[in-house]
Amino acid sequence: MFLTVTPNPTIDRTLHVSQMTVGAVHRATEVHLAAGGKGLNVSRAARTLGYEALSTGPLAGQAGQIVADLAATEDLSADWHWLKAGETRTCLLINHDTGDATVINEQGPTLSAEDWAGFAAYVRQLAQKAQAVTFAGSVPPGVAPEALGILARSLATAERAIYVDTSGPALAATLAQPEGLCVKVNQLELAAGLEMGSGNQSLARLVEAGQTLLNRGAALVAVTLGDEGALVVTPAGIWQARPPSVKIISTVGSGDSMLAGLAVAQLETQTIDAALAFGVACGSANALSDLPGRFERSDVEALLKQVKMTQLG
Repeated sequence: MFLTVTPNPTIDRTLHVSQMTVGAVHRATEVHLAAGGKGLNVSRAARTLGYEALSTGPLAGQAGQIVADLAATEDLSADWHWLKAGETRTCLLINHDTGDATVINEQGPTLSAEDWAGFAAYVRQLAQKAQAVTFAGSVPPGVAPEALGILARSLATAERAIYVDTSGPALAATLAQPEGLCVKVNQLELAAGLEMGSGNQSLARLVEAGQTLLNRGAALVAVTLGDEGALVVTPAGIWQARPPSVKIISTVGSGDSMLAGLAVAQLETQTIDAALAFGVACGSANALSDLPGRFERSDVEALLKQVKMTQLG
């Protein structure tokens, strides 16, 4: 079983507005409502790849019930942990004709230490039957920065890969103690988390950062590089996968789809370079859709043939 954990689920409201002007009135030409959060996008992508995932996350209030209902309508397998108080958040994704997107994320309900402890215990129980677990997305307000990493590390075994894709203080805490974890991060977040400076970093510096995390005990470090694809640093070697050029509709969810492809390929015991190539093909296929985590398997297969691999060390 493949378990995806969304620490801060949301109702995703996706609109299409041809172009945005601050302060102006806009009329959306498309509206789509879905159970949202990075972990749910991983689940969607995994299902497209033929690997059913079980989704979990903490839900609260009427908005939480809407998330659960939307996931059920999509036939997404889920086992939710219900909070006693609060309201699950709503996030707004606005796609534009230019292929970029404006995203407005609410914070989510504040969790007490007791709330998080209850959720962590629930995840540990579900993970006992999992061959792989992904933690994808931000943590709610009130959760200590180190809490996500502590939970993730407690689940890591030689037989169970644990992937972490988070941001902000939770990411910085995870990068400080990544023992046993497969860390997936974009290059800007990696630079901020390791205090490397702002802006894009050279490939050599990113490789060095990945090796630093391996020295701290990480099992694998995958760094997404935007239109340059992705880099993976492992004890077995270092590779970069460059994606083909595609006509981008929306890149929202491409990182989640890349993570799903990487994890599924490794569950199917593909080599790490093949798994990276497959993940990058999934991320590219996602960019062909206006909804995150939704793409065609046939597009992945076609794009995979065009991914260019380079071994760096």
